[in-house]
Amino acid sequence: MRKHLIPVLLAASALLLAIGAGGAGASTSGMFVIGDGNAAANGHVTFWGAQWWKDNSVSGGTAPASFKGWAVDFDSATCTFTADPGNSGSPPSPPLPNTISVLVTSSVTKSGSTIAGVVSAVAQVSTDGGYDSDPGHAGTGTVLSVTPCTGGPPPF
Repeated sequence: MRKHLIPVLLAASALLLAIGAGGAGASTSGMFVIGDGNAAANGHVTFWGAQWWKDNSVSGGTAPASFKGWAVDFDSATCTFTADPGNSGSPPSPPLPNTISVLVTSSVTKSGSTIAGVVSAVAQVSTDGGYDSDPGHAGTGTVLSVTPCTGGPPPF
């Protein structure tokens, strides 16, 4: 019976790595993002979607409308991320795992075609159904916990 569990665990581990895991001070590619004003335990959040900038409260000001909630790169040493505008960052195909790590941002800015953000924390989110990699199909869920980003190894 246990021999069937190993492939499932390996597949789940590979998906977790694709959605956001890295080593100490590592640059991690691909993570969803929520605003710091939405990062309360048991709060319902939108981590991906066409209206991300309206659905997320960011203490550093309004996020650009072209940011849809997918950070292409997360640098845990500096607690920053970069993103591409619109759907060009290639978020993962559905379905998502039941629980994912998402970045919590206090600031999102755009200069030219580059979007950059400051990460204040990493949250664990229980995902809802309905997500698709097209921003017209929002990714939503419930915040389970929030861990501050302190610079160094990612807290997940």
